[in-house]
Amino acid sequence: MMVALVASAWQGWIVLVGFGVILITISLLVARRFGTADVDGLVVAGRSLPFGLVAAAVFVAWVWTTTLLGAAEAGFWFGISGGLNYAWGAAFPFFIFIPLAMRMRRIMPRTTTFVEYMRERFSDNFAKVYILFGVALVFYVCVEQSVGLGYTMQYSFGMNYKLMAVLMSLLFASFIAIAGLRGSVYNSVFQFFVIAIVVFVAMPIILGKVGLTNAYEGMKDVAMNTANPNHNNEALNLFSFAGFRYGLVAFAVAIGQIILSQGYYSAALAAVNSRTLLKAYLVGTIFAWIPIPIIFGNVIGSGALSIKLDTEAAEVVRTGITPYIFSQYLGFGGVIMLAILVLMAGLTTGGNGLAGLQAIFSVDLFKKYIKRDATEKQQTSFGKWMTLAGGILIGVLALVLEGKSLLNIDIFSGILFAAPCAPLVVGMYSKRLNVGLSAVAVLIGLVGGLIAYFTIENPDWNFFIGNVISLVAPFLIILVGLPFTKHEFDFDRLLNYVSEHRVVLHDPDEAAAIAGTTTDGGES
Repeated sequence: MMVALVASAWQGWIVLVGFGVILITISLLVARRFGTADVDGLVVAGRSLPFGLVAAAVFVAWVWTTTLLGAAEAGFWFGISGGLNYAWGAAFPFFIFIPLAMRMRRIMPRTTTFVEYMRERFSDNFAKVYILFGVALVFYVCVEQSVGLGYTMQYSFGMNYKLMAVLMSLLFASFIAIAGLRGSVYNSVFQFFVIAIVVFVAMPIILGKVGLTNAYEGMKDVAMNTANPNHNNEALNLFSFAGFRYGLVAFAVAIGQIILSQGYYSAALAAVNSRTLLKAYLVGTIFAWIPIPIIFGNVIGSGALSIKLDTEAAEVVRTGITPYIFSQYLGFGGVIMLAILVLMAGLTTGGNGLAGLQAIFSVDLFKKYIKRDATEKQQTSFGKWMTLAGGILIGVLALVLEGKSLLNIDIFSGILFAAPCAPLVVGMYSKRLNVGLSAVAVLIGLVGGLIAYFTIENPDWNFFIGNVISLVAPFLIILVGLPFTKHEFDFDRLLNYVSEHRVVLHDPDEAAAIAGTTTDGGES
């Protein structure tokens, strides 16, 4: 039997409308206070944000609905190793992104998007390919958030999934269209405190009601009893090979989600200086975020296993485990807390993604290819309208994924977005990398990963091998091919790059790096 609802649809509407009004109001106040007519102010918050704002924004942006629902699902799949492997796999790519973002600020201080970097470092046509990857990634991320939000409202309040998925996408599109990245950042501060309060109130209560002894005995039964519907002989093995293999896949999935997400570059460029960027990203991702999937994987995933939850008999997709457990152990209060928690996580992650999309639309599409003589006001207006249009399309796409597992969606996405990372990363450091070698590497990695996924019949290995090929093959091809290229890129070209919109640098080190290199009338 499906879990009996302890909250009604009208209560769900109160939660949705209440927090929706708060988030929209924050964005309206931010837009009124700072304005949104200039491109830099809209898409990178004027490059002047302090540590606290950036750290909160990055933390909340990486707390996806997948972090909450998917980590619990990983705990259900792999036992006690699930949450841990989800955590390290999804966090480790930031050790690649952080130095990458700092180097981008140092060698190309006046860039606004990673697409600008790809255009100057390689070619205009190659940059267009990365526009496609960047836009596709944002749609994937935002659709996934809408799916997770729709599931949560359905399982918590019995609300219509389709309606909720569409409304959620329109909500996070609205507050980004109103105030851009700065609106997302200020909303993130509010959402940070809400998420922290709910997690550290709800989790101890659920753990207390499950009981450590009951949890252990339940997990032991999963590991030893072949009649258990969730039998897994490695459920109590922290170093489970299947769990570690999933951690590697989580890494392959996350690296594309980070390296190709303009939202993270926008937040990195919005930091007032590189030292602030470093501290904010380390605190927001490594120290604040890592405990969240570990807690959900073990408390929620293990809790579901300990009660022998049969997802088929309960008519609950595995992504619905978290709402199920919150409802079972916390009743009405748990339903409300989880709805608020997932609402905050999904909306801010979707908002971060659309903030990046807004930057690509404003800087890389409209001015470059649609209206060459566009004013900054026209650029920002185009970015806002395209953000709203994107929200509508995201809602429509979320309807197609009803009933699908978020974890399976996440795993497949790694194959699509891991391959393009290699040229972006290696090109940041190597002068010898050229467009031809880069294009061949990306194509082979992407095609090889997809072939492995669709041709390997074993479902326990196809996703793993597909993700590994997509991630590793392009790096290997590039590293093997570099000694044979004659290309010598001049990095001064990036240092001397002047954006087509006004850029004001607040980092004295970046300003000093380009001092005397330009006669643009004081752009820097």
